[in-house]
Amino acid sequence: MKKIKFLIPVILILALAVISVVFWEPKNTETTEASKINIPTIENPFFLKGNAYISLHKGETFSLSLPFLFGDSSIGEISTVIFDASEVEVEVGEVNETPNQYGKAGLGYLSLDISINKAGIFNAQKMTLISGDSSVTVDIGRIVFDVNNDAPPTNLEFTGAAVQTAMNEYTLGIQNNDKSEDVTIKSVTAELAALHLYTLTASVPAGKSVSHTLALSGDPERYAWYVLKPKVVYTIAGHEKITSGYPTILQLGEWSQENVDSIFGNKADSEYK
Repeated sequence: MKKIKFLIPVILILALAVISVVFWEPKNTETTEASKINIPTIENPFFLKGNAYISLHKGETFSLSLPFLFGDSSIGEISTVIFDASEVEVEVGEVNETPNQYGKAGLGYLSLDISINKAGIFNAQKMTLISGDSSVTVDIGRIVFDVNNDAPPTNLEFTGAAVQTAMNEYTLGIQNNDKSEDVTIKSVTAELAALHLYTLTASVPAGKSVSHTLALSGDPERYAWYVLKPKVVYTIAGHEKITSGYPTILQLGEWSQENVDSIFGNKADSEYK
């Protein structure tokens, strides 16, 4: 099956730019909100814990970048990554770091290409990073992979927000490229630990497009970042099929001292030592 690769590393760079505002210390003497935030000393790099629901087709490749903060020490060259869900196959990409760029903290990300060749729901909370003869297991939060057997549709295209700071909504645009058959969206679902996505039903006429904004509610400050790629159940010509919605990264736009304290207070078991 042809693999589909989403440009999440590029998308996440934009999301991390939002985070960078928090850690940036201006060189002039003017007082800003960013300069008022106290960043604790970072002894070891640690991964920002996130929450993701990623709907995939069997054999599809999904590119994901995991953000981390670091101080004087950085993450070494990683040769292998193993998730605690053994079905998840991982190909390691680049480790990119920007040291001392945002005051007391540097910001980096680890790029991974992920695929699963078995249908089912797979939960990942930890990953083991292998570099040479050493390895370390870190807590990354909670990532749910929901993998289905259906082939990617040729008649549907999805659009949405690649990165957004609004934590109370998810936008899904649907283009029906079939010129003769209407499509009925039966549900759009995602099982996130800290957020609830309200589903919808909708009709997409043949050759037309629609856009819907679905509500999100919950506790967005529980995790530092989210990835939402919901499962979409639809019918066409009397046949029910499963596919995936548009992948969106959700990240709070403004950080307070409380947000930063929460991240550092929640870093247990996520350190790269």
